[in-house]
Amino acid sequence: MKKMVLVLGLGVSGRAAAEFLLNKGEVVLGVDDNPSIFNSPEISHLMAIGLSMQIDPKSIDWNLVSCLIVSPGISRQHPLYIAARDNNIEVIGEAELALPHFNKPLVAITGTNGKTTVALLTEHILNSCGIKAKAVGNIGSALCNELICAGDEEMFVVELSSYQLETMKTKVFEAGVLLNITPDHLDRYSSMEEYAKAKCQLQKVMKEGAPFYVQSQAALNFGHLLPLKNYQTLEVGQTVASLLPLEYTMMGRHDWENFAAAWALCQPFAISWQAFCNGFLSFKKPPHRIEFVRKVAGVSYYDDSKGTNVDAVIQAVNRMEGPVILIAGGVDKGASYLQWKESFSDKVKQIIAIGEAAPKIYEELSPYFRVKIAQTLPTAVLSAAGDAKKGDFVLLSPGCASFDMFTGYAQRGEEFQRCVKLL
Repeated sequence: MKKMVLVLGLGVSGRAAAEFLLNKGEVVLGVDDNPSIFNSPEISHLMAIGLSMQIDPKSIDWNLVSCLIVSPGISRQHPLYIAARDNNIEVIGEAELALPHFNKPLVAITGTNGKTTVALLTEHILNSCGIKAKAVGNIGSALCNELICAGDEEMFVVELSSYQLETMKTKVFEAGVLLNITPDHLDRYSSMEEYAKAKCQLQKVMKEGAPFYVQSQAALNFGHLLPLKNYQTLEVGQTVASLLPLEYTMMGRHDWENFAAAWALCQPFAISWQAFCNGFLSFKKPPHRIEFVRKVAGVSYYDDSKGTNVDAVIQAVNRMEGPVILIAGGVDKGASYLQWKESFSDKVKQIIAIGEAAPKIYEELSPYFRVKIAQTLPTAVLSAAGDAKKGDFVLLSPGCASFDMFTGYAQRGEEFQRCVKLL
């Protein structure tokens, strides 16, 4: 009897993995902790082409399982993950399943903040230079889907999360960049060291001799976790900066890092300096990343809903040019908000806390800042508008995940913008 592949988690990545495997003639069994997914049209399609569904995971016969494929969001503490390891079953992620099957060049980007912007920026610049590139991976496009629906792309820019990197081992990348490593996902990892180790896994999946770049602070803090020492630090020196057009002089630190990372990832493709700069200047950042919404009665409103960890909030606050009323909160990710104390002391005049993390934000920061708790985001916006004075900046930068109140950071940002436009 042919052994089956077990796919755990049937979201975007899991469904793509299941379809890819079915197309290859594998016997595939799907499992998901959400019973309602069994009735979705996407699962119906997969069942029509051969997917079997397991309603009672406890009855799985591990003697019949060849491999467990996990979606990125599946914790290593999930009972089936543990059971697979206990039964000596190989566990790999959807990205690791797909990447060995690509026959076109791949470059990779990971880090805590900025990786989506860098992936899209690199994609844009390569396309503007005549190289058909596509950003995939953690950015929202499952890698297995790119194998199922093959297009005319000449290369791929792969954004990777720490979750995806945990199970990766195949050396496939022509170039790689590790951006900043700051506290995030500490609800999943036992320590910053463990989280950083997952990020540093990227170096292990570079092709032999492929250039690998590490942001200078990340190299300083976590260089000891890198398996090899032949990496280059990622920075834009004064010599390079002096060559840049005037438009670049006002960029913030994260913008400089993004610029340098994209330049590093474009190196294997012989992009000229002038072509790179032209592509950079025509790039528009994706939404909900320190995005200006509007100015009302002299108060500027900014949407940084993508700021889902404490360091991202610090960077967003530093970008504001006046006193800040900060709207923060959502699903707590395990880091302390006390990191904001020194960074905010001269800039943040008030914090309005929302979501599940609101009590923790209040407890940690109310001794140092004026902190309010709002029950909803619309209420928070109205409260901020009522307290703001001419010249103030109202900034939504949650420092938390969004899933207590919204389907994702995009819906949260859209709701914020809707509320601001009604003021």
